[in-house]
Amino acid sequence: MKSPVSPRLGETNTTPAKLVRRALAGLLAVLLLLLGSSTAALAHDSITGTSPADGATVESVPEKIEISLSNTPAVIGSQVLVVDEAGTNWAAGDVDVLDKVATQRVRPGSPAGKYTVKWRLVSSDSHPIEGEFHFTATAASTGTAGAGVGAGPVASIQPQSEAAQEPVQDESAVPWSVIGLVAVLLGLVVALVVVARRRLGKED
Repeated sequence: MKSPVSPRLGETNTTPAKLVRRALAGLLAVLLLLLGSSTAALAHDSITGTSPADGATVESVPEKIEISLSNTPAVIGSQVLVVDEAGTNWAAGDVDVLDKVATQRVRPGSPAGKYTVKWRLVSSDSHPIEGEFHFTATAASTGTAGAGVGAGPVASIQPQSEAAQEPVQDESAVPWSVIGLVAVLLGLVVALVVVARRRLGKED
């Protein structure tokens, strides 16, 4: 009596169904890795601190406002407004950038009171980021720094109409390259499933 022949190792461990499962697991791992890399690339610079700090009370209006970022911002396109309670902008000149700090000088003679700093900076990936913070000065500015900078009267901030505002691109959109890659991976999965089904049909 012949003893039953045990199946070969290749036949038990490499069936089409198992090959499909392994391929799906590998494609899923690659997809997760690519999506994680894409998400990291889409992360824009963030604010790490301001001087004065948000909500702080200072003895007098500072001669300059500093905004620290996680990366060095671009100078072109950046703007910082230092607005008092009456809506007057006391910012003097353009924004200066040194390393990861954006600095805006303040005109001398700014009155005591609550200030709103409205900033719009261009991050290192060329995308605009914006926000605002507040501080309160118990005394008017006494400094003279920047007195000759930014000639002309102080400006009163007027709200922009919706038509005049510069449109900002949707920063949360997924790049087309990632969408195309996902489509290719899905196509490969479908092809593997079809091939596996054909092989299973022939074996039956």
